[in-house]
Amino acid sequence: MAGKYGSASAGFLVDGYNLITAKLKALSYKIEALHDDTTGLGDSTQNSTPTGLTALTLTQAGGFFDTNTNAAHAALKDVPTSPQGTPRVICAWFAGSDVSAPFVGFAANYSHEYEVLSSVGELTKANAAYTVSGLCEQGQIVQPLAAQTIDWNTDTLNTVVDYTLDTAQRVIPITSNSIANPTVVTTTVPHGLTSGDLVLIAGVSTSSPTINGQQTATVTSATTFTVPVNVTIGGTGGTIVRANSANGGSGYQQITAFSGFTGFVGKIRDSPDDSVYADLVTFANVTSAPSAERVTVTGTVDRYLSFDGNVTGSGSITAFAGFSRS
Repeated sequence: MAGKYGSASAGFLVDGYNLITAKLKALSYKIEALHDDTTGLGDSTQNSTPTGLTALTLTQAGGFFDTNTNAAHAALKDVPTSPQGTPRVICAWFAGSDVSAPFVGFAANYSHEYEVLSSVGELTKANAAYTVSGLCEQGQIVQPLAAQTIDWNTDTLNTVVDYTLDTAQRVIPITSNSIANPTVVTTTVPHGLTSGDLVLIAGVSTSSPTINGQQTATVTSATTFTVPVNVTIGGTGGTIVRANSANGGSGYQQITAFSGFTGFVGKIRDSPDDSVYADLVTFANVTSAPSAERVTVTGTVDRYLSFDGNVTGSGSITAFAGFSRS
């Protein structure tokens, strides 16, 4: 995602608590794959083996003291004295919180350090460091953290997620497409597709008719596939990206504020064409905040994603949602 980002572009939610302070002096973020030392007696070199866990360390320094409900101080003032036995639902982002922006989701163990700084003649500040270890998933924001007072749907608001624009996507170069019905598309590297996958083709020149646009792929080899177009003049160049994914994924929802309503049900929905949407993830009914949930799904996830928020009664709610494709 192109652009420059600062502390105001970051967010960090743990079980419905918003842990990013309003005014930051400094912010650092580190993510690493954890290894265990497996060096044995007599080994001539040091060995380490991946544990399968990922650790996130987020540090914010000198943020002004924040005593808002469900914000940093409320969550951090009581440091746990024993290990966290129940994995926390955690969402973090560092490149803004617009729809489609990248986020990281965790279902993980969590601990923190919290230091309040108070000096004569200065505002009260606090340093905080958070350490997370466990399952880590990269995804896209479907519903930015925002307050709502009535039912809403990002589809009707024209703020949907398009998987083909995901900057984490692998872009595969095309060598050519043949004169044939169906035309054979050749890639410069293995494409990794499975027959039936939807792909978005762009930038192919001279092909008549064009094969640019969303197509259904039928795999014929590691570097070739066909699309159902009767081509009479072959094409060259271009790229493909996936337009859907086949292995399910995980939906994340965080509720940081809730008042007045008697219930709230959030849904992530998907569509192959940004026209007809179907429910993909349905989160449990929420009756209070803070609240957070991670829900997994299997099977095909279509190209477009939207968020549908359904409230009961009158009031206000502040919600966030994201989805990570497996």
